[in-house]
Amino acid sequence: LPRRTLSSRRRVGRHAVSAMPRRQLLLGLAAPALAVTAVPALTAPPSASLAVHAAARQTHSFCEAACGSAAARRRAVRCGRVVCALSPAYDSTMRYAAVDWAKNLRTLPTSTILKRISSPLLFNVLVTVLICASQAFGGPLPPLPPLPHQLLGSALGLLLVFRTNAAYDRFWEARKQWGVVTSECRALAGHAVTFMTPQQALPLLSLTAAFPVVVKSYLRGERDSRRLKALLAPSEVLALDAVVNQPQYVLARLRQLAQAARQVGVSEKEREVLLKSVGVLGECVSTCERIYNTPIPLSYSRHTSRFLIFYASTLPLAIVGALGWATVPVMATLCWALFGILEIGNLIEEPFTAYESQRRPLLPLTEVCRTIRRDVRAIAQYAALAQNYSTPTIARGEPTFELPDGFRQLRAVLATSAAVATEVSEAAKKKATGGQDA
Repeated sequence: LPRRTLSSRRRVGRHAVSAMPRRQLLLGLAAPALAVTAVPALTAPPSASLAVHAAARQTHSFCEAACGSAAARRRAVRCGRVVCALSPAYDSTMRYAAVDWAKNLRTLPTSTILKRISSPLLFNVLVTVLICASQAFGGPLPPLPPLPHQLLGSALGLLLVFRTNAAYDRFWEARKQWGVVTSECRALAGHAVTFMTPQQALPLLSLTAAFPVVVKSYLRGERDSRRLKALLAPSEVLALDAVVNQPQYVLARLRQLAQAARQVGVSEKEREVLLKSVGVLGECVSTCERIYNTPIPLSYSRHTSRFLIFYASTLPLAIVGALGWATVPVMATLCWALFGILEIGNLIEEPFTAYESQRRPLLPLTEVCRTIRRDVRAIAQYAALAQNYSTPTIARGEPTFELPDGFRQLRAVLATSAAVATEVSEAAKKKATGGQDA
């Protein structure tokens, strides 16, 4: 587990196992070994069975401490965040629950969307107030028939829906690419420690763990030198600082190391497997660059914004005669809803740089990088961990049949085997025929 998870922090929402002793954490890591040990306990003496059951109870207590009680889990769902340490959920992942409606209403004044649409919202509210004041103090205004707004409302709704769907497609495509990055980094690390020892694969594993950090910084236009210094050798960090496109440098280094693996006995087929994973990582970088450099056409966004402004600015003329001063709250609510939908599309259009709030990005790229780094480190330790717990392995058994030295003996063995096979097939046919007669 990461070092910060083992710290003494007690913030349940961020690190649920932070206040847990190291002994319990090690016991949780040993849970797979306890499960393997429990298999021969069926025929073991009573003392061994009691030891296995005691270990199982300790593992269950660890899970209870990590995941919490049923009430704690319900509270976690209520607040929209998973707090179980054994869950793959990221720290910043927030999920909506129906019971959060009151909290959502309370936090409306601090909403990110409300802050971003405050300018057009105030403009339309001011226009509505002026129209209502003219209607109340200057005499009735010429009535505007509601038919134009009724006809244009459907077109406006389609524009908003298409705009939001196009933006969400970009967001989801970006998230899928980072899912591929996660799976390929795990596969690359797993293949590396399978074809080589962890000590021999250490340079490749370090670059694999640093690759998502480099891609995240590249897409956000920043440099995370502090994290890279903790993952790579000083000379590798200096070489990274000297290039502009850092992901391509890491990919080139991964290809070089995969080819250099022939020096430690890695075959050509195994090197092709490593290079295939590196190629998939390169395709993910290219796809992310395409998403980043190809926004939704500006004319589409501008036309939707202008259409919405004219629609919302002239709508009070059609309803002020029937609603009077009640037109102001009605228009404020309507503008908040329509401009909010438009701004949600603008927000999720840039999935790599957008922030839902000041501290929570739209895509949890930092948590993805932390997960890949943790998994690469764990994959390098799995073989030693399994060996320490004496887990079952595949062993070569004794041969049950030896081929004879001469062709005459071989023909005799084959003839005997053919005769036995014929007898077995005839017996099976007789048995099947007898079953049908019965």
